[in-house]
Amino acid sequence: MVGIYQNAALKEEKGGSNFSDPMRTFVAALMLLSGPALSFAEKPPIDGWRYPAESDYIGDWEDSRKQLRVPFHVQADFNGDGLVDDAWILIRTKGKGWGLFVFMGQPNNSKKIIQLDDNPNNDYPQRMGIALASPVKHKTACGKGYFECEKGEPAVLDLKQPGIDYFVYESANSFFYWDQKSKTFKRIWMSD
Repeated sequence: MVGIYQNAALKEEKGGSNFSDPMRTFVAALMLLSGPALSFAEKPPIDGWRYPAESDYIGDWEDSRKQLRVPFHVQADFNGDGLVDDAWILIRTKGKGWGLFVFMGQPNNSKKIIQLDDNPNNDYPQRMGIALASPVKHKTACGKGYFECEKGEPAVLDLKQPGIDYFVYESANSFFYWDQKSKTFKRIWMSD
């Protein structure tokens, strides 16, 4: 799949495509993911948390490894500032629990850390995964008729930047996406 995007990016360089800026960002993110295997040797900059290790590839993470090589990490420019951001499912170092974090790239090469989800009593992070949500229009769960759309909830989400597809394997999923107006991540259900 990445080869298709690399070919499309090559075509664009030669003037044969008219990708929008969000699509360019998405293509760049996919090309980054096609690089060498990630190294999780570093300790994350959050006390009490760790990156998943090779030994954590069990259950759904192991079963889906051929389709989704790294089900706990995605990288893209989520807020459109031209800097690379990372989303991670991190595991607590003591006791049960895991969480979803975003490390937002900063101009000084530091990272601003935002916690999007916390599951303190759950000891099975392998039931969850993350993937990139492409910057296109997506029908939301309420738009698909799973339930009534609440006030302000769109039936169709028009992503301008890549988002984070946060899912339970073979079950529900939601997207976290950057809202330019509020300068925060918002969450919307895509299926139940």
